[in-house]
Amino acid sequence: MEVILSSIVLGFAILATALVVSLYYRHKYDPIFLQLSELLSDKELGVTDKTNTPAGQTNEPAEQTNKPTGQTEKPTGQTDKPTDSAMDETAEEDKFNKGLYEIQFSLLTDTIRNEQLYTMPKFGRSDMIKHFHMSGKRISTLFSMAGTSVPEFIRECRLEHARQLMDERPEMTLVEIAAASGFVHASTFTTDFKNKYGVSPTKYREMKTEK
Repeated sequence: MEVILSSIVLGFAILATALVVSLYYRHKYDPIFLQLSELLSDKELGVTDKTNTPAGQTNEPAEQTNKPTGQTEKPTGQTDKPTDSAMDETAEEDKFNKGLYEIQFSLLTDTIRNEQLYTMPKFGRSDMIKHFHMSGKRISTLFSMAGTSVPEFIRECRLEHARQLMDERPEMTLVEIAAASGFVHASTFTTDFKNKYGVSPTKYREMKTEK
């Protein structure tokens, strides 16, 4: 019985020794097995594939940066300058907005003239807000961009209206003309008329009559 057990143990020992020797020589001389082993070792160590590396070159990874070639890092706090295309787009946008303002201003002032809203004695910006459903700031901006103001525009409309009445309605008195043009006080009408046309309303009428 002991002889049989000894034979079995010896057989297993021989078999194990043969398997170890076989694996050793397979690992050493089998190219495929060798390459697989190297690849596995390289991956575990974090090394890239060395089989395709040209002679004279190392496998060390090249230093990588996030900066484009030829560009240096900008100092902290330095902002990018607008490009020509960005400046062109801004200029086009400003031009477009200016065009919209001009259209709105033209529509607003034409309506005031055509409907003769300026003949109302107390007509002003608050009335424009209600009539045109626009904000006071928007209205002021429209007139400012046109190089004038709401009071100045209304005064000009009233003076033009008064002069037209003086030319076409000689039977009307200057007080009536002032009231019909939206002036609350005849004295204000006289002062504003002389400042604009260089002569008083009375003198202007006399000059028209002499002609």
